[in-house]
Amino acid sequence: MRSRVMASSFVVALTWLALLPGVAHAQSAIVGVIRDASGGVMPGVTVEAASPQLIEKVRSVVTDERGTYQIRDLRPGVYGMTFTLPGFSTVKRDGIELPTDFTATVNAEMRVGAIEETVTVSGASPVVDVQSTTKAQVLTRDLLDAIPTGRTAQSYGQLVTGVTNAQPDVGGAHAMNQVGMVLHGNAGKETTVMLDGIQLNGMCGNGSTQAYTNTQSYEEMVFQTTSAGADVSAGGVRQNMVPRQGGNDLHGSVNAYGSRHTWQAASITPDLIARGLTKGDSLDGLYDLEGGVGGKIVRDRLWWFAAAREISANSAVADAFNPDGSQAVQDQHVDNASIRLTSQITPRNRFTAYIDRVNKYIGHDMLAGYDPVKASRVWEPSKLYQQLQAKWTSPVSSRLLIEAGYGEYRAQRHTTYQPGIEPPYGSAEWFAAAFHQDTSRGTVTNAAPGGNYYLIPVRKFFSSSASYVAGAHTMKFGAQDTWGFLEQGTTLNGAVGQIYQNGVPTSAAIYNTPERDRFTMNAQWGLYGQDAWTMKRFTLNYGVRWEYFRSSIAAESSAAGRFIPDRVFGPEVMPIWKTWSPRLGVTYDLSGNAKTAIKFSVNKYQLSVTNGVAAALNPMRLQSASVTWRDLNGDDIVQGPIGCTFNAPGCEINFAQLPRNFGLITPGCSTIATPGSIPCGTAQVDPNVRRPDEVMFNLGVQHELLPRVSVAANWVRTNFYNLALTQNVLQSFSDYTPVQIASPLDGSAITMYNVSAARQSAVLNLNTTDPQGSMWNNALELSFNARLPHGASVFGGTATDRTLQVQCDGFSNPNQLLYCDPLQWGMQFGASFTTYKYTYGTPTGNAPVGSVWLITPTTRYAANCLGPCTPGALVDPGMAVASLAVPLVAPGSEFSDRIKQLDLTLGKCLTAGKLRLQPGISLFNALNNHAAYTVRSMNYLTSSYLQPSTVLQPRLARVEMQVKW
Repeated sequence: MRSRVMASSFVVALTWLALLPGVAHAQSAIVGVIRDASGGVMPGVTVEAASPQLIEKVRSVVTDERGTYQIRDLRPGVYGMTFTLPGFSTVKRDGIELPTDFTATVNAEMRVGAIEETVTVSGASPVVDVQSTTKAQVLTRDLLDAIPTGRTAQSYGQLVTGVTNAQPDVGGAHAMNQVGMVLHGNAGKETTVMLDGIQLNGMCGNGSTQAYTNTQSYEEMVFQTTSAGADVSAGGVRQNMVPRQGGNDLHGSVNAYGSRHTWQAASITPDLIARGLTKGDSLDGLYDLEGGVGGKIVRDRLWWFAAAREISANSAVADAFNPDGSQAVQDQHVDNASIRLTSQITPRNRFTAYIDRVNKYIGHDMLAGYDPVKASRVWEPSKLYQQLQAKWTSPVSSRLLIEAGYGEYRAQRHTTYQPGIEPPYGSAEWFAAAFHQDTSRGTVTNAAPGGNYYLIPVRKFFSSSASYVAGAHTMKFGAQDTWGFLEQGTTLNGAVGQIYQNGVPTSAAIYNTPERDRFTMNAQWGLYGQDAWTMKRFTLNYGVRWEYFRSSIAAESSAAGRFIPDRVFGPEVMPIWKTWSPRLGVTYDLSGNAKTAIKFSVNKYQLSVTNGVAAALNPMRLQSASVTWRDLNGDDIVQGPIGCTFNAPGCEINFAQLPRNFGLITPGCSTIATPGSIPCGTAQVDPNVRRPDEVMFNLGVQHELLPRVSVAANWVRTNFYNLALTQNVLQSFSDYTPVQIASPLDGSAITMYNVSAARQSAVLNLNTTDPQGSMWNNALELSFNARLPHGASVFGGTATDRTLQVQCDGFSNPNQLLYCDPLQWGMQFGASFTTYKYTYGTPTGNAPVGSVWLITPTTRYAANCLGPCTPGALVDPGMAVASLAVPLVAPGSEFSDRIKQLDLTLGKCLTAGKLRLQPGISLFNALNNHAAYTVRSMNYLTSSYLQPSTVLQPRLARVEMQVKW
C-alpha cells in the first residue's frame, strides 16, 4: 500500500506593472450581446475590436439574429471596441484588458441616432469568464520580470493556487534541477508543457522532463489547473508559454542577477546540529544573465526575436566535504540561445519557426554524504538539449480558424565518472573501483553509483485543428500525434555496488552492465472534438477525445559483462491502448451581467505515458539484484565468478539469492505474458493491462467582488483508476513463514515473513492492472485576482489537498500487506489519510518519511532491546534474502519539516527616453526557514537516521538590474 499526500498552500503575488505588446497567438476572445434601449436584441451590428496586438490592427464581425457576437483568436492585450449600425449612434468602449485564455463578455446598448454620433462608454475590464470552466493564471511579461523567483517555469508555476513543486528553490539556487509541478494528486509527469499551443514534453519519465527555459523568450506564461479541454490528454497542470515575436520597431531587454556566499545567512542552526547535520546547503555563487531583442526583417511581413541566457548556481552540498575539510561545491551552469521568426505572408496566413538550444554542465553532481572527489559525477558540457517548432495559423474568416504545427524535443546527456575513476574493463583496478555505499552512515565513496551513463531521448509532435463559430456554438476539431524514441546505456566499475553497515560489508548489488537499451513510442494519436454552446445564461462545454497508443522495444544487443552473457533481443510490440475520454462542463451566468459565474465540470483524462511500459519490461534495461556479500579475504573487493559456491575460497557472493533469470534472454522469449510464452528475464506484462486514467470533478464559483477584482472558490475531486500492480507470479503466500520481530522503536511485535530459501530466487514480475486498488484526491481552493489601475496586479489563494490510496490486493509477498487489515471475509483493506494545516508564503509541503529497520541475516538485538526479544540474539535467523526492511510506523504518520518561504523584491524604475532601467534587490526566504525536506536515512538505529540531507537554502540577498528599450 502506497500513499501520496500534498500540502496546503497559500500564495500571494503583488506587482506594479504595465502590459507590453508583441505576443504570439493565444486563444482569447471577446463575446457579447447588443441590445437597443428597449432591451431588444440587435442583429446586423458591425462589431470591431482594435488593438496594436493585432497584425491587421482591427478585426470585425456582425451580430447574428440573436444579437450576439464572438471575436475569437485574439491576442492578449488592451482592446478598443466599436459598435455601428445605420440609424443608431456609434458606441465605443476603450481600455478592455484581455488576458490569455480568457473570454471577456462585453455587452452594449445602442440608441437611435446618426451613425456619426459617437457614444463612449466607460467601464472596467471584465474579470469573470462566464463561458469557460477552465481556471487559468496568466503571468505577463512584466509579471515574469517583477516577481522574485528562481526564474524557471516551475518556480513561476508554484505561484498558482493548488500547484506545489517537488523541490523548493531559493533565488535560483536549484534552477539547474528539473522539478515536477504537482496538482491535486497528479504527479509532475501529468503536466502538459506547451509552446504557443504545441506540446513539447520530453520523452523521459513518461513525459516528466522539460526543457530549461529562458523566460526572455516568452511574453506570457499561462497555467491552467482545472477543466482542460479535449485538446489535452493529461489532467495535470497545463503550462502554455506564449513566445515573443518581435515587431516593426526594435525592442529588447537585458536582465542581470547575482549573489554570493557572503550575502547569505548561516546554513546551520542549533536544531540542525542536534539532528546530526554538520554543514547545511548554501549558495557558493550565483549569476544569471539573460537578454532578448527583436525587430523587423520586412515591415508588416517578417519579424525576428532572439534570446540568450547564461546561468550558474554553484551550491555547497550539505555534509559533503573535500579532503582539506572544506565544504564540497556542486559547480554547474546552463547556457541557452533561441531565435524565432514570424511571417505574416498574407493578412490571413501567419507562419512561425523557432529553435532553442541548451547546453548544461555539472562538474561535481552529488548528494549529502558523497565523496566529491570520487563519488560525484560529471555532466559533459558538449551534449545539447534542443527544441524546434513550426506553426501555421490561418483565420480563414471571422468564423473559421485553422492551425497546424510541428514540435520536437531532443536531448543528449552523458554523465561520467570523475577523471581517473574508470580503470580499464576487467583489470584488477576495475574490480576494486566499485562504488561503496554505507546504509548506516549515509555515505557513498570510491566511485559514483550512476557509473558512465548516456541518454538520448527524442520526441516529436504534430498538431492540427479547426475552430468554427456558428451562432451560439464555438466548435473545435483536431488531430494530434506524438512519437519518438529513447536510447540509453550504462557501464559500471566492477558491475557491482558494495553495501556496508557501519563499515561492515553486508551485501552486493549485482548489475547487468554493460547494457544498452532502446524503446520506441511508435504513435500516440489523439482525435478530438469539442463545442461551447451558449444558451442565454448557460454555456455548455462538451467534447470527447479518442487516443491510440503504441510502443515497442527496438532490436538491440549488448556485450557480455561480469555476471551476464551476450544478449540480443527485439523488436517486440507492447500492448496497444485505445481509449475514450469524454469532457463535460457547464457555466451559468448567475446575474446575467457577467459578474458571477457558477461552474461545474466532469472530465476524464489519461495518465501520461511514453517509456513507462516498454522501459519496465525491456530485458536489456539496467537491472540490479541484492545478494549477501562476505569479505572472506579482507581485501574489501567483491569477489566470485557467477555460479560459484558461497563461502568457498574466492566466492564471497551468495548467487543462490540472485533471481534465476537475472540478465538472461532465452531465444524466442517474449515480454508479453500470453499462454505458453517464454519469459524474458524477470518481467512480463499482462496483455490485457489497461492504461491508467482519472476522472476529475470540479465545482466552483467566480465573482466580481469589485471592479477589476474577482474571487473564486473551487472544489476539485480526482478519482484515479486502473492503478498499476506488479506481482511475482512465481511466489505465493505459502512460500513464506511468519516471524515475530521486536520493534526497536517501542518494543511492539511486528509480524514479518521469510521467503523459503528454495523459492526466494523464483522471480517473474507480472505488470498488470490492480482490480481492487483505488486512489482519490479532494481539494479546496480559495483564490483572488485583481487587475488594479496603473498596472498593479495582485493574485493569490490557498489550497488544501487530501489524498487517500488503497492498494492491498494481488500481492504475492505478504510483507507488502503489513498495514492492510484482514477482514472476516478474507479480503484486505488498508489506507492512509492525511490533511495539512494552514501555511503561508510559498510552501511545497512536507513529504512522508516512514521509519524502517533494515536488517540482514547477521543483525542482532541490542543489549537493551525492547519488547519480546533476546539481547544479542539474531533478529531473524531464518532470513534467506540479503536484507529486509521492517516498517516501524504506518505510512503517512511521519513527515519532514514544513517549508515556509517568503520572497521579497524592491526596485526603482528609471527612464531616459526609450530606455528604462530598474535596479533592485531581492530577499529570498526572508523568514530564514531552515526546513529539512530530505534525510540521509530512514533506517532506525543508524547514525544517519533522520539526519537532514537537503535543507532549504537560508536567507539570500540577490542584486539585479533590468534594462528595457
